[in-house]
Amino acid sequence: MTDQGIISGFQERRQLEDAVSALAQTTTEAELVNATRQLVNRFPAERLAAAILRRLGDPNSQLRGGLGHLAALLPPEVIVPLLRDLAGNRQKSPIERMTAVLILERYLGETVPQALTGDLAGNDDIAMQSLLEAVEEGRRNRHVFLEYVTQMQEHGIDVAFMVMGLMNQLTPDDQVELLRLIAQDRRLQVARSALERLIALAAHHDQALAALHALSFTLAPALVEPAQRALRKLQFTGRRYTPPATDGWRALLGPTDTGGYFILWLVKTPTLPAAVDGVLIGFTLSLQQGVIECSGVNSMEASQLPPARRVGDLVVVGEGTEPRITMLETPLDIGRWLVQQALAAHWRRTEAPDLPGEYKLYNDLIWQFASPYLPDELSYIFAEMTITGLEQPDLPGLQEAVDGLVRHPLMRTWVEWATNVWTMLDALPVAAPEAQIQALIAFILREFDALPQRAQILDNMTVALRTQALWFAIHGETDNAGRALLLARWMRTLPMRQNPLLIGLLHMGYMLRPQQRTP
Repeated sequence: MTDQGIISGFQERRQLEDAVSALAQTTTEAELVNATRQLVNRFPAERLAAAILRRLGDPNSQLRGGLGHLAALLPPEVIVPLLRDLAGNRQKSPIERMTAVLILERYLGETVPQALTGDLAGNDDIAMQSLLEAVEEGRRNRHVFLEYVTQMQEHGIDVAFMVMGLMNQLTPDDQVELLRLIAQDRRLQVARSALERLIALAAHHDQALAALHALSFTLAPALVEPAQRALRKLQFTGRRYTPPATDGWRALLGPTDTGGYFILWLVKTPTLPAAVDGVLIGFTLSLQQGVIECSGVNSMEASQLPPARRVGDLVVVGEGTEPRITMLETPLDIGRWLVQQALAAHWRRTEAPDLPGEYKLYNDLIWQFASPYLPDELSYIFAEMTITGLEQPDLPGLQEAVDGLVRHPLMRTWVEWATNVWTMLDALPVAAPEAQIQALIAFILREFDALPQRAQILDNMTVALRTQALWFAIHGETDNAGRALLLARWMRTLPMRQNPLLIGLLHMGYMLRPQQRTP
């Protein structure tokens, strides 16, 4: 190899090592995943695999988690044999071997025979070292705590209890954040033990008391009552939590689609103009299905956040090649109330999935305040709707509501849904007589009426119309709020083929569909 080739190879390796080290500086899951994708685009798979092996013993648990994401992007035939060999190599350090096993099982879906790592069982020194490293790094980057707890959940319950036992050697301040996250573990016995430890700390430590208050809004139903009961007992002893003011916090609410899904942002302005402690927690929510997605950042500059507006004003977000979304400036408590309702829906599900990791990490910021509420003047929107068998729909009134809503910009995704229905059909005439269009719509809705998921579709649309009504009301469009509620009232009752909203949406969808010519 020439001198130039040696220098070039050295420079590439240095760049690779620097890029891998930078994984430890990421502060969100999305940022971490994006960084690993950039690595795969820049460097050959074999060199990346070698870099992974070199860094398996790194003391930074955030970086070790990044190695797992990176390994998942490499060809299995390149990385899997290397990790298997290292996992069984007793010349390597315990932390290197355990990290190799974690990557194989969690990120690559491989099964590792216990014989490879049986000599590592019950090694408290390894666990304590890893715990101390996570605490040290977590003081600078709280996302490290999430990565640590997520990795812990990949192991059995005995590992979780061993870690909590080792946490007794930490100061109370260093225990709280980890206990708060472990209390949200899907394994009830693990979560209950973490909650009990946090309750004991709350008797003397303010940070633990604040964490207990926040958890009382978000824990699984089986743990909410113990948390709330503990808070009441602590009040009797003079340990009362005082929620802070919500100064600097606001919410942005997006439109709701036909499935009942909507975007919500909770935003905190930096404490000082030059500070980088701004917060943005973004949700995809459903009042039927729960918390679908969540991502958060707690180190933002003012210039990175949407500018503050008056409640009821529109805020357009997205720049460059990003899709632009029109959001509505909304009181913080209404945004938090919507999160609370989505959580209630989540826990009502027969088999509730795990909540998003970044929601668990950042929900202490959401629930540090007093209990959220929907203002009295808006409570009618979500009041119980009952229809007796004696009531008859006001069809002209329903049609007027449809005519007033389907062309509103907030209903754009609803019209897109209807347009997509037409694209699933065979080629249609470019222009058809009105009678033929109505016949086609009737045919489509008869088919919908026979679907097994008919009730779910109508339930979703009913709740979606209510959420749209809330948006209209906050924006000052009381007439459109009333129209949305009227349509919601009859959505489940009318046969689909007689539902003016569905008919109106499909009619507009036909007019806006991509032009197809019959052969």
